[in-house]
Amino acid sequence: MKRFTFILLVLGGLIAVMFTSCEKPEETKACITVKYTTDTTKVVPFAHVRLEKYDVNVEKQCDEDGYCEHLFKLEAILDVHAWLDTSQTGTGTEMYGETTIRLDPGKTVNKTVFIN
Repeated sequence: MKRFTFILLVLGGLIAVMFTSCEKPEETKACITVKYTTDTTKVVPFAHVRLEKYDVNVEKQCDEDGYCEHLFKLEAILDVHAWLDTSQTGTGTEMYGETTIRLDPGKTVNKTVFIN
């Protein structure tokens, strides 16, 4: 009887540890949309975006909808730089814009960068 009680207590303890230690860390999602300053209804397809501050440096390229996202494990305040190099089209100009984003733990943060 003592052996049965001991096994029951050990199994109960293991189950309690399993359910309390499965807590996932909260991830923060940064969603960036790049738009033109001259026409704020138009997005900039395939723009480059860099999120950086100190040891964080993430560079992405937007999709055809001017949208990109990245997951972070910790909260942060980051500088967001967006640019579009149009030198391949023959115009030889570069469009640029910047802003700041504050990432809150466990939340999705949307930010729009305007370039001209």
